[in-house]
Amino acid sequence: MSIEHVDTNGTSNGTNHNGQHHSNGSTQERSNGDAQSGLANGDANKAEDARHLIEVRDTPDAGLGVFALGRIPRGTRILCEPLLLALNGGEDPREILNVFSKLCSADKARYMQLHPFAPPVRKDKVRQYMKKKWDQLDDWERKVIGIYDANSFEVGVFHLPSRINHSCIPNVHYEFNPEIERGTFHAVSDIEAGAELLISYINGGNRTKAWRQPKLDQWGFVCQCAACGDDEEGKKREARRKEMYDLDQKLAVQSAYGTQMTPMQALKTATKLASLQIAEGIANRELRVSYHDAARYSLEIKNAKMALLWAEKERDHERICLGEDHPVFKAVSARVGLLKDIAEGRVQFDKSFLEYFE
Repeated sequence: MSIEHVDTNGTSNGTNHNGQHHSNGSTQERSNGDAQSGLANGDANKAEDARHLIEVRDTPDAGLGVFALGRIPRGTRILCEPLLLALNGGEDPREILNVFSKLCSADKARYMQLHPFAPPVRKDKVRQYMKKKWDQLDDWERKVIGIYDANSFEVGVFHLPSRINHSCIPNVHYEFNPEIERGTFHAVSDIEAGAELLISYINGGNRTKAWRQPKLDQWGFVCQCAACGDDEEGKKREARRKEMYDLDQKLAVQSAYGTQMTPMQALKTATKLASLQIAEGIANRELRVSYHDAARYSLEIKNAKMALLWAEKERDHERICLGEDHPVFKAVSARVGLLKDIAEGRVQFDKSFLEYFE
């Protein structure tokens, strides 16, 4: 049995999305709207976004994609997007068709612009819930369901973000912000003009190619990113991911049972994992989990100053990935405040404080 390292203090990106197989034809368009850019040094956390810095155009081998028109600094809120079709789960295809039927004509037209792809499991669900074979559905029904499967995040379908392709080394992080009811897409590294924006469709930063590709099969493509290559670089990255996976599993067992390592050993494991993630270019929220673990185990050995250092790294990384208006960022910031009080002697350490890291 595999024990996954689950982030219990935040939300997973839960992406169920396929930008790699869009409609054929040459298409190039700049994103509309008069949104303002948001940078990590203060403005990154406003609801406005920087869509004026991107365009949708053809990729050499993955249909349509989203590209930077100019340099996009790390921490920029590139998109802050309302849902086009709101549906959490979508296991029952009848729910997808029902929600689609309630969209206005303009939103239906925008939805139908997206690329459909229905994996085999969806066809099984059609038989289960609709008592029909897949090819017995009307063409429009198959397309509506297929678009949902190919483009849905955990809360539904967005329009423009559905054009963003996948990479196992993403430069953009997606998260749904419940306070503003928008999906946000932040640059987690500097993106130069002309570069493609890429997100990870799966939470596979600490996983090997052998684990990642079967997960990606549900979108009908074989990943060709640098982490999935068969060349020397790909082999080097795969070896590093294997080491990351082993460390992550040790931390997962420690978090669940607390019996595998001493707190000091767990701290060293978390810091080693963070260093490997940085070397691998993993800059999304999986790096944040390593910072969180390092803060937790630093506090467990009663080194409040070290715990504060790692918690500040966690907070700063959440600012990059989520923005300051996300409730998870606010919770982490509050934890940093508590640790600062402990480190500076204003509050006496109590073991109950460890509950903040559960």
